[in-house]
Amino acid sequence: MPLINSDDRIPLKALLKRFVLIYLSVMAIFLGALMLSIRFDDQRRLERLEERESSLIEITKWVISHDFSEVNANLRVVAGQPALRWYLDSGNAAQREEVANLFLVLSREAGSYDQVRYIDASGQEVIRVDYNDGSPAIVPQDMLQNKAERYYFRDTLKLNQGETFVSPLDLNIEHDRLEIPYKPVIRFGTPVFDSQGNKKGVILLNYLGGELIQFFRNSMKMGDGHSAMLLNRDGYWLSSSRPEDEWGFMLGRSERTFGHDFPAEWRDISAGEQGALRTAKGLFIYTTVYPLSLGQHSSTGSALARAPSERGLTAEDYLWKIVSFVPHEALSRAAFYNQTDVRILFVIACLAIAAAAWIVAHITLSRERARADLAASKARYDELVRNSPVGVYLLHIHADGSMRLEYASPVFCRILGLDANAVLRDASAAFAAVHPDDRDRLIRSSQEAATSLKPFRWEGRFIIDSETRWIRISSDPMPQPGGGSLWSGVVSNISERKKLEHELERQARIDVLTGLNNRRHFFELAEQELARIRRHAEPLSLLMLDLDRFKSVNDTYGHAVGDEVLKKLGEVSLHTMREIDILGRLGGEEFVVLLPETTGERALEVAERLRSAIADAAVPLEDGSLLRFTVSIGVTSLAATDTTVGAMINRADAAMYRAKNEGRNRVCGEGIA
Repeated sequence: MPLINSDDRIPLKALLKRFVLIYLSVMAIFLGALMLSIRFDDQRRLERLEERESSLIEITKWVISHDFSEVNANLRVVAGQPALRWYLDSGNAAQREEVANLFLVLSREAGSYDQVRYIDASGQEVIRVDYNDGSPAIVPQDMLQNKAERYYFRDTLKLNQGETFVSPLDLNIEHDRLEIPYKPVIRFGTPVFDSQGNKKGVILLNYLGGELIQFFRNSMKMGDGHSAMLLNRDGYWLSSSRPEDEWGFMLGRSERTFGHDFPAEWRDISAGEQGALRTAKGLFIYTTVYPLSLGQHSSTGSALARAPSERGLTAEDYLWKIVSFVPHEALSRAAFYNQTDVRILFVIACLAIAAAAWIVAHITLSRERARADLAASKARYDELVRNSPVGVYLLHIHADGSMRLEYASPVFCRILGLDANAVLRDASAAFAAVHPDDRDRLIRSSQEAATSLKPFRWEGRFIIDSETRWIRISSDPMPQPGGGSLWSGVVSNISERKKLEHELERQARIDVLTGLNNRRHFFELAEQELARIRRHAEPLSLLMLDLDRFKSVNDTYGHAVGDEVLKKLGEVSLHTMREIDILGRLGGEEFVVLLPETTGERALEVAERLRSAIADAAVPLEDGSLLRFTVSIGVTSLAATDTTVGAMINRADAAMYRAKNEGRNRVCGEGIA
């Protein structure tokens, strides 16, 4: 119908006046409602944005702390290895090789360390394993460097036994120059001591900080129209949306700091722990990360290859700032009233004098969009948590002691083998699968944490689908109004790390080449067996074996063939001897066998059988021929005057050399009872 009725019975002036009155009244209501909607939309949009960005920041903060904890645990395992202590005591080349192989296993299994090093007290690298982008290798001795003037060596060497040093996150320097392409690293170090308590040097793990930075960038991509920044304590960019801003402190660009570009905002962010800050430049959401544990040490470091740290840092001083920045333009661009379609709707509403209908339509659409944005934000959050290597949960402990899981991520349920609906109904189901031997310890630790409201840290075993898994639980409390507490935490499957620890412990006892007990472990077992034999008054005998003309094998065929000969000797010995016999490699081509409950006469027969079996063995050569070898064996039995296994070894050793002097490939006895 026409906007203006042309009916002559109604004066045109009156119709226009009524139209203006109705139009102005409806527009006043419409504009009033529109202004309220704009304020409501701005507030809700900022709340959703802050919630989303804060969630991303908190998950990133958790993963950083978790990675630091994993590296520190590996450092303690390596520094505490018996093989390292034995090498520090003796300086033996064979034991150095054993320690190097342990470093190689750690580098290969962890996949997170650019270098694993032992540096002596003079600063000289003694053992170093390079990761080489997934192909770890032991660095030859002629390529090792002296690091005496590097700040991280000096700062680590100052520490006492059991203390650890963590360097700043900076760029790796090789041969006094920055490594190109840039390689971000964090160096974890601890001093090591021999059995007499003498400080011999340091163990250093060069953690690949690039992986940490890449995780930070990937996890923070989910914010729309924002830039995510990782800053060190001085405000230098460790990660920025603009690569040219990064590593200013390493490249001599002192002006490339967050404080230079955002001086007013940096004053608030550097002084606060966490929060949201809106200025004329945009919205800043930030938090502070303290990666170090109490008692760990750090320093300011140095960008120069041969300069000391300016000063030391405590765990409280070692911090990073995670900042999510949404510029003012992006905030304004996202507002609904700046969208083209909304402006068109506004024009249509004004022309049609249907302000009320359009207001209702607009509010309905606005609410639907708000719900869609929240659902999309939750979906992105769930996707990030689902792809995280750790499980996330929120546990509410009420004032009356009852518990309820407010949230359990899919990874949390997968790690613990749980049904998500069941565990949200009954929080106790999360811990029903704990190993019986660890259950009391878990209950006791959780009760202590709930009472003291101190951070909860626990490692133990769960039995899930008939499989034993090692689980690490980390949780932090937040007191709630009216009593009770809310615990936000993560669980991680550390079975592979435990497997690595057990493998390192096994390799500390076994000779890597032959699979027999190494020298130290053989003596431990032999002394235990000697004590048992004394208590029960049983016979005991011992064999000493030495390969005949082994040097000529190495000189003629090479050390690789020599190693095959040693391995073959170990295989034949294990196959020939009993399960109760204790076999060991003392070093080089010398081997020893302890024979419990065996008389000297019987030991001579056993030795002859072993000598014959070794003489019948052979090692294939590249040309298709077979290399045969023999051993000389010395035999002795326990004497009443023997107080240690060493006395028996000395007699057997003398008998063995007599066998060599009498023509080799034979058995001789000494002190046979």
